[in-house]
Amino acid sequence: MKIGNVETKNNLILAPMAGVTTSAFRTICLEHGAGLVYAEMVSDKGLSYENNKTLDMIEIWENEHPISMQVFGSSPDTILVAAKMIEERSNVDIIDINMGCPVQKIVRAGSGSALMKTPDKIYTIVKTLTDNINKPITVKIRTGWDHSSINCVEVAKLIEQAGASALAIHGRTRSDMYTGSANLDHIKAVKEAVSIPVIGNGDIKDIASAIKMKEYTGVDALMIGRAACGNPWLFQELNAYFENGEILEKPTKEVIINTMLDHTKRLISLKGEHVALVEMRTHAAWYLKQLIGTKSYKPKVVSVSSYDELVMLAKEIINNPLITVK
Repeated sequence: MKIGNVETKNNLILAPMAGVTTSAFRTICLEHGAGLVYAEMVSDKGLSYENNKTLDMIEIWENEHPISMQVFGSSPDTILVAAKMIEERSNVDIIDINMGCPVQKIVRAGSGSALMKTPDKIYTIVKTLTDNINKPITVKIRTGWDHSSINCVEVAKLIEQAGASALAIHGRTRSDMYTGSANLDHIKAVKEAVSIPVIGNGDIKDIASAIKMKEYTGVDALMIGRAACGNPWLFQELNAYFENGEILEKPTKEVIINTMLDHTKRLISLKGEHVALVEMRTHAAWYLKQLIGTKSYKPKVVSVSSYDELVMLAKEIINNPLITVK
């Protein structure tokens, strides 16, 4: 699939997730078969104010391509300032505008999925970027603000008219948050309404759900979020199936635990041991969810104070015959 002048490795995409899709996890997912990865969303104001933490988030390494950087905000002018900074200071391939985040803090400021209430503003934001930025511009949306205002088709057409190179749609409204099921009918309607690539997002967790999204909606690519957490092998599984119909075996217990350790080491190299171990608490719990019989280990793993301590627990888990792969 091509997004502007960017060729993705395949049609499986890692979704942007705050606090999750750091460089460590992005590279792991690319190595396990993701065709494109999204970085964590960054604040337009954080960039325009040159906040050091936000500037660190746009630093991209050579082994992270192809990659999209997602920016959120509500002002066309401020988003443009942020996009220009990304273009000038980061070697990302694509710049994405977040119009789908349902979190109250983001929505209260008029950003994320709050923009679904103002289609004209969406057009202005996208047009401002496509007129002034050389990198491909994409947008991530939801189906609407709530079930009484489903407007994703209207919004998708405006996004295309404004010059975006692709769009991703999560099949829920903002009011749904992450409850219920993704509405594939709305995703299908968007795909049929525009000619730019459409990326389907929502509830893709295994081969069956991926087939359903792909075949029912006709989308050009699949975006995987929460299901990839602790399970980067999902990209391998889906690639093998879609390329040659092969059903891969699940990763072994050793592979799962060693990947958790590898993830930790990558985070340590980026952020230092203390910060890395704090950030790994959630990731470690996700890796352990791939196994049966780890209940007693979870509180220990998420409270370690050193990498060596985590390695010792990892060895115990690997050597425990009662712990098996789901």
